[in-house]
Amino acid sequence: MRGFCKIQGCAAPKGLCLNKLSNEHLVCEHWSDVEQVDSKKSKSVGAKVLPWTGEALQPDELELIGERSSPLVIGMIGCPDAGKTSYLGMLYTLLFNGNKIDGWPLCGSYTLAAWEILAQCLKIKSNGKVDFPIPTPSSADFYSLYHLALKNTQVFRDVLLADSSGEVFNLWSEDVNDENAENARWIYSNSDAFVFFIDSVALVEKRGRAKAQIVQMAEQLAANLENRPVAIVWSKADKISEIRPNIKASLKEDLDRLFQDATFFEVSNFPSKEFDPLCHRNNINVLENLLNRLNKERAINLLLEQSKSEDLFFRFGAPTNDRK
Repeated sequence: MRGFCKIQGCAAPKGLCLNKLSNEHLVCEHWSDVEQVDSKKSKSVGAKVLPWTGEALQPDELELIGERSSPLVIGMIGCPDAGKTSYLGMLYTLLFNGNKIDGWPLCGSYTLAAWEILAQCLKIKSNGKVDFPIPTPSSADFYSLYHLALKNTQVFRDVLLADSSGEVFNLWSEDVNDENAENARWIYSNSDAFVFFIDSVALVEKRGRAKAQIVQMAEQLAANLENRPVAIVWSKADKISEIRPNIKASLKEDLDRLFQDATFFEVSNFPSKEFDPLCHRNNINVLENLLNRLNKERAINLLLEQSKSEDLFFRFGAPTNDRK
C-alpha cells in the first residue's frame, strides 16, 4: 500500500515514506494513504492525473524527459553548507524575474513546484532576514533533480541540475564506495558537467581545515573526470576578501592543477548595490558557460564525414566538416 505527502518541500527521504520502509509516516499529519483519497478523486468528474507533480525528480522518473530528448545532467558538488541549494534558488529567482541565459531561452520545467520552494526561501522577510533552504537530507536515497527546458536557435535541451547533501559528498570524497553515498555516486557517474562550490565563509572561519576538505573533494572529482567540463564557484563571494591571501592562492594553485580547463566564478546571494554582478549576472553565467561548452562538444561529436557515394540517397543532407 502506497501513499503520498501533502506538504511541498518535505525534507523526509521520499523512499522511506513512499515505500513505508520506516514508520515515520504513521505519525505525520501530512501523510495520506492512497485509499483515503481514492473516493475524493472519483468524485472529480473529468479530472486528469498528470505524469509529473512539479516536485524535484528522482532517477526512476527520468523516462518522462527521456521520451523527447537525452537530458544533460549537471552535478552540484560541494562540502556541507557550501551554497549549492541556495545557488539553485537564486538561479531560478533570476530567471523568474526576467534575467536570461544568453542564447538559451527558458521554455519550461517539469519541476516548477520544487523551484518555487527554493525561491521562497530566499525572499526577504518582514524582519529583514532571509530563511535559507533547509539542509538537504543526507540519506543515501535522497535525490533532488531540478529540470529546465531550454532552446536556442539550433537545438533543444532538457537540463537537470542534480543536488545532494554536502555530508554525502564528504563521505564520497573519503570513500567512493561508501554505502551511504549512493546518491553522490549516481550524480558523479551520470553528470555531463559539474559545478564545484568553494565556501568562502568556511575558508575565512576554518582556514586550513576547510581548504584540506575542499582539496580532497576536488581530487575525487578530478579522478575520473574524463574531460567533463567543470565550473568552479567561489560561493558567498561577498566575503572572499576576508580569506587569507596565502590560503586562497594555495587553493587556487591546487584547483588549477586538478582542473586545467575549469572556469572560475565568484557568486553571492547578497547584492551590495542595485545591480551587483556577483549576484545578478554571475549566477546565470555559471550555467551559461557549461551549456555553451557542452553544446560545442556535442556538435563536434555529431559531425559526420561528407559521403563520397555516387548514390544521391546517401549524400542527401550529409553535413560537411568545412567551417567558413
